[in-house]
Amino acid sequence: MIPDLRADLQRLFGHAAFRGPQEQVVRHFLGGGSALVLMATGEGKSLCYQLPAFTGDGLTIVVSPLIALMDDQVAALQKRSLSATCIHSMVERGERERRLARAVAGDVRLLYVTPERFRVDGFLASLRTARTARFVVDEAHCVSHWGHDFRPDYLRLGEVRHELGDPPCLALTATATPDAQRDIRSVLGLDDAPLFHTGIARDNLFLSVAQCDDDEGKRARLGEVLGRTGGPAIVYCALIKDLLHLESELQRRGMRPLVYHGGLSAHERRTQQRVFQDSGDALMLATNAFGMGVDKADIRAIVHWQIPRTLEAYYQEIGRAGRDGQGSFCELLYREDDVSIQRDFTEWANPTADFAAAIVHHMAALGDRLHALDVETLRETFLTKNRHDGRVETVLRLLASAGCTNGEPGHDLVLVREPDEDELREWLPDDKRRRDLMGLLRMVRYATENACRKLTIHQHFGFDDVPANCGSCDVCADAARWRDARMPPARALSFARAAVGADPAPVQRGEWIDVDGLGPCCVVRVHRRGRSWRADVEAARDLTTRSIELRRRTWRRVDR
Repeated sequence: MIPDLRADLQRLFGHAAFRGPQEQVVRHFLGGGSALVLMATGEGKSLCYQLPAFTGDGLTIVVSPLIALMDDQVAALQKRSLSATCIHSMVERGERERRLARAVAGDVRLLYVTPERFRVDGFLASLRTARTARFVVDEAHCVSHWGHDFRPDYLRLGEVRHELGDPPCLALTATATPDAQRDIRSVLGLDDAPLFHTGIARDNLFLSVAQCDDDEGKRARLGEVLGRTGGPAIVYCALIKDLLHLESELQRRGMRPLVYHGGLSAHERRTQQRVFQDSGDALMLATNAFGMGVDKADIRAIVHWQIPRTLEAYYQEIGRAGRDGQGSFCELLYREDDVSIQRDFTEWANPTADFAAAIVHHMAALGDRLHALDVETLRETFLTKNRHDGRVETVLRLLASAGCTNGEPGHDLVLVREPDEDELREWLPDDKRRRDLMGLLRMVRYATENACRKLTIHQHFGFDDVPANCGSCDVCADAARWRDARMPPARALSFARAAVGADPAPVQRGEWIDVDGLGPCCVVRVHRRGRSWRADVEAARDLTTRSIELRRRTWRRVDR
């Protein structure tokens, strides 16, 4: 019997009413039905499985690639005294085992896991002993080669679902083209499952493209946009080096932006994200690694310093703006030369089946020496020196996802079996590179053709629900008038604010310290391990990078 959902919604989550198709999805899922759910960012996808988890029987397993997001959601649920937990690589091993035992024993109603977790020996076998009532795949577009964020481990989730007894499955995403939807259904066994969707309309977002000749033109335009919109705001950069250069330029103008990219330590990324989350006036400079785990309602501007690779990625990123329903401004700074950056990324992200086979044969020939093989050595064997070329890493992820390898490169890597040619061609279809390049071409057309921005995006996702004049893009409307009518008063971006967060480290990235035995050093990144702090520093005398334990070395801060 399905409970009184409105009363449970109020009691468990404090909401007076459902939004959009939420109630339909919840009733369908509680009734034992599977579904594909497409909801725009911020429309409340998580409630579609959270409410069934705490009103129905049994365990609900949620697969998500976003560690930060699952941590935040578990913390929010636990604050409401709801029995939820998560298991991922950032949790200490003993604690992971305790959490798994609680889930198997029935003491946990909602369990978040990363897709990679199912590769761990014994994990799936343990879950098979639990009473799994529902299976949820978040960010389901990661299943598809057609998707903008394909992850090999997602390909096994249909098999995982079957091993768990084929429980009802909910596949959730904000961005999936018709082709990606077909892949999601095929992989997860949802051929006959209904589709629930809210469309992708976001009337409170203004979409704009500014044609720029050079970086100086971009900086001028960025200043103009941020001066009118205020914060909070995000500027997305495709390359870390461009992000760092922009950070330096803004610092020279008196600003202290937050930054988020793969070159930071885990502590620094968490701190920067937390400060942005809590701020009403911050500017974040980020690569596309930032945003999927951030639930912030009042982002007023999102600017792309370079063109993204696909319309799916672009729409997902700008979808983080204006979740409070108020107007937000989204602008792409388009420079023709930037297209080559994404074209290179596309090439580097697409190893061929023959390339993968060569790596497998090389690994097999190493025999017992394979356990010590690290990624860098493998890259030097098969690639020219280019740190952005990710083909070797892609092949290693595919092999691990398929159960062909165990362990980690450089430590205990083992080749369990060699995939055959048919498997490799299934993982790496010959036309994937061409399809990815076509995705980039569609992104370029969006930026350069004088056509309604929103109509172009909606048609790409299979919707034809935008009038001839959308009234909220730079092709169809005047940006200044739209801002005056739709956007709240601008909150000036914060200047010269130390971005340290609630638990500050002894030193911050970019500061200078004088270290005994090393002399003046610039702090490159800061790590936290339990109660201890470690800093990677670059010595001024020889520009070498060293790692030092701050509590064990003598050092002092240098005023510059």
